[in-house]
Amino acid sequence: MRPDVLLDQLKKTATPRKQRTLDVIYEVCREQYERGSKDFSVATIARIAADRGGPSKGAIHNATGDDYKGLIKAWAEYTGGVTRKVQQVRQNPYAELIDKIENPALRSMMNGILAENRQMRREITLLKAEGNRLIDMRPRSAEPRETIQILPAANGLYPSEIEALRHAVSDRLLNDEGWTTDAEGRVINEEGRAIFKPGYVSAIKKITGEGDVSVNKAEKRIRIAGNFGLPEVE
Repeated sequence: MRPDVLLDQLKKTATPRKQRTLDVIYEVCREQYERGSKDFSVATIARIAADRGGPSKGAIHNATGDDYKGLIKAWAEYTGGVTRKVQQVRQNPYAELIDKIENPALRSMMNGILAENRQMRREITLLKAEGNRLIDMRPRSAEPRETIQILPAANGLYPSEIEALRHAVSDRLLNDEGWTTDAEGRVINEEGRAIFKPGYVSAIKKITGEGDVSVNKAEKRIRIAGNFGLPEVE
């Protein structure tokens, strides 16, 4: 059924208030079609309609919102659109964060670090596939009772780089983007989807010196300059 025909039918039995909200939904869908968008998901239509007095996302999903869903679906079928958002998979999960770094040199450096990190992860995976291997990084003179712990540290990073990392998990950035964090260190968007994996927030805070990293007195500390360089034993 054409959207305009369905709209006329729905308005015949609707209250004046619902007639107005049906008109809002219809106009939003029509504008989506005119701009060439295939996105007729409830989340998108409700977000645009909210500024015009239209029904909220929750109201459309409720049982009383069947007429709204039917009208949106009619537009999607009529124009070859979709009623569900297609999740875009990005090869680099940190691309959105890196794009927010204003300094071009720092942005390029972070891309390089992440690229080498991914390469090292692939090499470690290959080594694991060949069998169990134990990598002992202790000095030859170390006594068996001593334990060496590798700690994330900020050595080797410029102040501007540390500030960029702090900004990545700052309350200001999270509030501006509508994101939140959970106890496991994930970053969650407005739709409840995890943008960054568990440990993301805590890892950055440890790198910038804001995390809680405890070390026994009997242990030695090895600080790595970023992800590269030779370890320095204190």
